[in-house]
Amino acid sequence: MNEELHQRGIELNSANDFLESILASLPAAVVVDRELRVQAWNEGARDLWGLTTDEVVGQHFMNLDIGLPVERLHTAIREVLSDGGARDVVELPATNRRGRAVNARVELAPLHTDGTTDGVILLMEAGAAT
Repeated sequence: MNEELHQRGIELNSANDFLESILASLPAAVVVDRELRVQAWNEGARDLWGLTTDEVVGQHFMNLDIGLPVERLHTAIREVLSDGGARDVVELPATNRRGRAVNARVELAPLHTDGTTDGVILLMEAGAAT
């Protein structure tokens, strides 16, 4: 039984490493659950908004002070959560961690687990402000 438990732990660590490498490969990515609590925050999000994973994981996304008008994403996030298959793209004026005005493009996609929508994946890019 100990050997089987050990093997399951190795498999779980491998799966977690794989998922972390996918998240790390994305430019700026944030994952929120159904209650809009941050579940994942990658290095690209840290570079863009200036907050570390430790500072944001578990926090309510709408309470983050990151230079992105997160309140303007609330409706889009709720629609993705309620529809389950809908994707959306929102463009917003924002301020990056360096204090520069940027045009933030946020792509929202549902996070599915066992056929249910358990959260939203937000992929963010910052372009030059217009």
